[in-house]
Amino acid sequence: MAGQQGVVIVGGGQGGAETAFGLRAKGYDGSITLLCAETHLPYSRPPLSKGVLEGGVDPKSLLLRSANAYAAKQINVQLGVRVTVIDRSTRTVATDSGESLGFEFLVLATGAEAIRPAWADAPRVHSIRTLDDAQAASACLGERAVVIGGSFLGLEAASSLSKTVDSITVVESAEQVLPGRVSLHTSERVRRMHEERGVQFILGEGVKTIRPGANGLEVELRTGAYLEADFAVLAIGARPRDELASECGIETSRGVLVDAQCRTSDPHVYAVGDVAVERRDNGTIFGIESVASAMAQARTVAAVIAGVDIPLRRPETFWSEQFGTELRIAGVVDAAHTVVDRFYEPSDGGFVVRRTRGEALVAIEAFGNPREFALGLRELTTIH
Repeated sequence: MAGQQGVVIVGGGQGGAETAFGLRAKGYDGSITLLCAETHLPYSRPPLSKGVLEGGVDPKSLLLRSANAYAAKQINVQLGVRVTVIDRSTRTVATDSGESLGFEFLVLATGAEAIRPAWADAPRVHSIRTLDDAQAASACLGERAVVIGGSFLGLEAASSLSKTVDSITVVESAEQVLPGRVSLHTSERVRRMHEERGVQFILGEGVKTIRPGANGLEVELRTGAYLEADFAVLAIGARPRDELASECGIETSRGVLVDAQCRTSDPHVYAVGDVAVERRDNGTIFGIESVASAMAQARTVAAVIAGVDIPLRRPETFWSEQFGTELRIAGVVDAAHTVVDRFYEPSDGGFVVRRTRGEALVAIEAFGNPREFALGLRELTTIH
């Protein structure tokens, strides 16, 4: 086998970096190599659709840790390096630089890439998945923007752009924003908050194509109607980067399949973050794109590899900031089950939606009220 026989982590996002430092925190003293396809040290991604898009954030402030911190923990970080092949029989990975690295354990933290249909292949149409994406978008803003997709990313982008852009239209193919992600109560309140600040919505409508026009971009909708814009933000979802796993025979299903300990079908290979999807005991497959989830999975993998106690599993959490107010969500609603939603507005501000099945709380959504969120999270933790 080539190279050193420690842990190789493929991917320089939050999950990859957290795994590396988690291993050291758990007492692992073998070699750790972190391979980052980007040329930046691992950085925080939530601000990309907020401060970076506005152009008011120093990229250095986004770094999760300094170069000195990696050196101090003897974590070998290689930037601008892509893994091209995983050879499970020899436990090696080959990189685009021609190097071959051996591993005892491999952690896949390759994340997800923006879905970008052929119709979006036009200048000034921006996805926002990386720092380079966000900087490129912020460099060519104009007075009119079309945001394609009413996802968290799309709405965060609309919120940020509203500070500098005169006209913003969000196009969402579903009949509501944040489809499948939140209760109808939260979806409607969030949409109204945007509308009160001048954001326009076209719901239940898709985009047919985008082309350069005489006055910027022409966004043609499926109904044949046109929107004019100076630029567009594409936020219609992401695709897990699971090709490396699939090509070497590791089981995948719209992501790399893992168990509760983030172990793949190969006992020497783990996956964390947006690329990982868990097969639950009841056979369902579950994945969530969130920083909290990636960090929890990274801590789990670090504990398993280091041979120490695995942290207790906590409910999934997610947060989004729009117009300076945070929406915090804990718990996940299974689409196969019916839940009852109870909406209320606490006296100390914001609103809350408690989502229950029978007598049990399964999820809570709290907008602008961290106290109620903390209480709900405590209840969920007790139940779980």
